[in-house]
Amino acid sequence: VQNGALKKVGDTYVEAFGHTPAVLIADGNTMKVGGFETLRSLEKKDIEVRQLIFAPYPQPYADEHAIKKVRLCLEKDNSIAVVLGSGTLNDIVKRASFELDRPYMVIATAPSVDGYTSYGAAVSVGGFKQTLPCSAPMVVLADTQVLSEAPVEMIGSGFGDCMSKFTAGMDWLVADKLGLQNVREDVWDMVQKPLREVYKNHHLIAKGDPKAIGKLFDALSASGFAMQIMHDSRPASGAEHLISHIWEMEHLKKDGLDVSHGFKVAVGTLTIAYLYEQLKSLDISCCYGNPIQSWEEREEAIKHFFVDKKVCEQTLIIARSKFLSSDALLERRRVLSHALPFLIEQIDQQIPPYTQLKSALEEVGCPISPEQINTDLAGLRHAVTGAQMIRNRYTILDLYYELGLFDWALESLEGM
Repeated sequence: VQNGALKKVGDTYVEAFGHTPAVLIADGNTMKVGGFETLRSLEKKDIEVRQLIFAPYPQPYADEHAIKKVRLCLEKDNSIAVVLGSGTLNDIVKRASFELDRPYMVIATAPSVDGYTSYGAAVSVGGFKQTLPCSAPMVVLADTQVLSEAPVEMIGSGFGDCMSKFTAGMDWLVADKLGLQNVREDVWDMVQKPLREVYKNHHLIAKGDPKAIGKLFDALSASGFAMQIMHDSRPASGAEHLISHIWEMEHLKKDGLDVSHGFKVAVGTLTIAYLYEQLKSLDISCCYGNPIQSWEEREEAIKHFFVDKKVCEQTLIIARSKFLSSDALLERRRVLSHALPFLIEQIDQQIPPYTQLKSALEEVGCPISPEQINTDLAGLRHAVTGAQMIRNRYTILDLYYELGLFDWALESLEGM
């Protein structure tokens, strides 16, 4: 990660893969950004290069069809994929390379996601958003000048994804306190320390400062490495990402284009930060008056929410695995009531004040309301409802649900 890194593509490739043939995978937009320099650098080192270029519009979508297209191209010979692009293209190539048991190289064109270096790929399979297992790239190269010249929307997208580690971290702390998933201190520091450095420098990022944007890319890469170490996205993904997954499954668009991952996550992050703020003033005793939902009622709610049969079946399996019966639920409520004072102290230490976080996101160009990503309060409540159903990873949404206060939480979002 340095200024002028594009000129070193050939040297870096040879160091990692020798003179094995390469396939440059890009789209029409990323080819304009660095395609010529990449090809020239590889050819200077006598690397045989084929090209697979996706059309710029409609934007490539990470699903089984795109993965198959890349895999069929790669399996013609022993070529190594060199992907020039950001999140979606990287996920497609990452999975395709994994299916062929091959390493690959990514040249980042924007500091837009944390998935460059992560262990898995966020892919839609049969319409259901999943993180499929696959290895991280062997080589990640980023030219800070290219990163700083990326569209402001992509820099904002990366900043939104980075800021999500505040709420994702708090969800992990809650799960740790409940004994559900322990925090690993080394992995925690890998994500949380650079996160705070990026937050401190958000003014410079908003101005397009290459050094500050390089730090943003470093922080995103560190999150990816953390997921690689854990073989789990827990260090970098919490309820805010689950909200985003619902919108991704429903193909949320604005002006005919998919809303970027980071923009959906930014709105999700503010939503979860707000719900944590509300938790600080919650009277825990009020939960005991709420009726406990039966599994039959829960099952019916899920079937009503997810009309796609396959998605519904997968969600029911997940929801059943984390559903607590009446006695177990009462015990969880007792544990939560004792843990809440401690958790409130951690909220103040972990998540910046809501209004300050909102201001930082807005300054860097992130959306701060559902309307800015072509939905509304009802659409946000819908996404939050689905987000609580789709994963067995414990988050604040599960906390509200288990307290019998999920509907109250949804209503409170009007105050965001």
